[in-house]
Amino acid sequence: MGATYDDETIRDRGGRDSHRKHWTTIVLEERPGGGWRATQTGIGVEGHGETAADAAAAYCRRISGTADE
Repeated sequence: MGATYDDETIRDRGGRDSHRKHWTTIVLEERPGGGWRATQTGIGVEGHGETAADAAAAYCRRISGTADE
């Protein structure tokens, strides 16, 4: 899993993402029975899929209100 940084760290380092005002992480969890779940801290929405990418895409569709599931 790659490193994550909060807004303050990015600004302090003056990195390529220092222009961002918000930074968030979608958590991808492999389910014991198979499939994946995508969540985000403080958000009551989940995405589910056969792969991590499917779960993340489902999460993004649901959070944007355009889910056609």
